[in-house]
Amino acid sequence: MASARCKSCGHDNTPEARFCANCGSDLAADIERPSPVEMPSAETAVPAASVEYMGFWIRFGAAMIDGVVILLFFFLLVRFAQDFFVRFFFTSELRALLLVIFLPWLYHWLFIGLRGQTPGKMLAGIKVVNAGGSRPGLGSAARREVLGKLISSIALCLGFLWIIRDGQKQGWHDKVANTYVLRAEKDGRRKKDYAVP
Repeated sequence: MASARCKSCGHDNTPEARFCANCGSDLAADIERPSPVEMPSAETAVPAASVEYMGFWIRFGAAMIDGVVILLFFFLLVRFAQDFFVRFFFTSELRALLLVIFLPWLYHWLFIGLRGQTPGKMLAGIKVVNAGGSRPGLGSAARREVLGKLISSIALCLGFLWIIRDGQKQGWHDKVANTYVLRAEKDGRRKKDYAVP
């Protein structure tokens, strides 16, 4: 099977890749087509799926849902694990650090790395994928959720607002980890918008 060559940068990608591993371009739109001799007839041509990137507001809504889930978990942890914290002599400052900073980071890192979706993203019907179109994995999720979101936040949150103007709806945290946020699959299949190749 022939490789998928990116028109933007010329990189050869695996045939099943949906995004260029080098520059992140959408291969469904940018892929170099076979020469006219190899082009299948109109009767046998298979429609190509166009990628639907998710914008700022739906991602913001998913983040608000995740905030509620984290607050609920935080409340339950404080309510029922107070004895644990006292038994191990955690100071109030260390408790606050563990719960306010570490808990949300752990939540996002594990859900994005292992599933590509937090509960908020599941409810919003969106998911995070890598350049190959699969779940990011724990390494990419750590780059996205820790380093990328730190960079996006310290610049007056401009890294998150970048989603509004970016052609592929990537925030700076997505660019750091080479991830994309797409419409999630329904019933195990991707919801497709077909375009004639």
